[in-house]
Amino acid sequence: MLIRAFLALAALGWLLVTGAEAGAPTTTLQATFTQANQIIADPAMEDRPLERLVAIRALFSKVFDFRGASEDVLGPEWKARTAVEQREFTSIFSGFVQRGFVYWLAAVAEIDGNGITVYYLGESVERDRAGVRTAIVGRGGRQIRLDHWMVYQGNRWLVRDITIDGVSLITNYRAQFDRVIRGSSYRDLVVRMQERVGAELPRPASGGELLSAEPKLPLYLYLYEMR
Repeated sequence: MLIRAFLALAALGWLLVTGAEAGAPTTTLQATFTQANQIIADPAMEDRPLERLVAIRALFSKVFDFRGASEDVLGPEWKARTAVEQREFTSIFSGFVQRGFVYWLAAVAEIDGNGITVYYLGESVERDRAGVRTAIVGRGGRQIRLDHWMVYQGNRWLVRDITIDGVSLITNYRAQFDRVIRGSSYRDLVVRMQERVGAELPRPASGGELLSAEPKLPLYLYLYEMR
């Protein structure tokens, strides 16, 4: 049950979407998460949870512009890095974001037999930029705003940033990363991120505890804190 919950959350929860007719950016997301739902429900994958998780993460990677997000999150520091360093950072940042975001969703989302309920609230498109506004149902029935800011490149829409109740993932990471670089060095930032990605997440006693108990840490610790 716990593994299935994490796999559902790794799909970012878009397993049920309700609301008005979606435009191209939302359709892109829906197609991705429909595929994720099929993977989660596939009985052939029941005894292969790691393979299923890899498949879900592969879908997520296809719809998220990690390189563009990496450039945004490093700011001026990005141009000071070599091409090799940029590729290294993008790879580490990808794992860093997925790891923190999935655990946060597992801590706050309400899961029923159909996964996580997500309400489609609207979509705005301006040239090659778009915003898809949604809300997920959290534990206790509280709605949590989860908005996706997308870019159009390579003939497809990709997620560049996610805001949670109005808090930007990229903006918050950038503030913390900049603080580490200014206080120490870029290399120290990379080492800290590698350590965080490789560290084991706190594990509750059971899936029920994970999904029903209140998180013991504030939201920003699940997503942003680097110790």
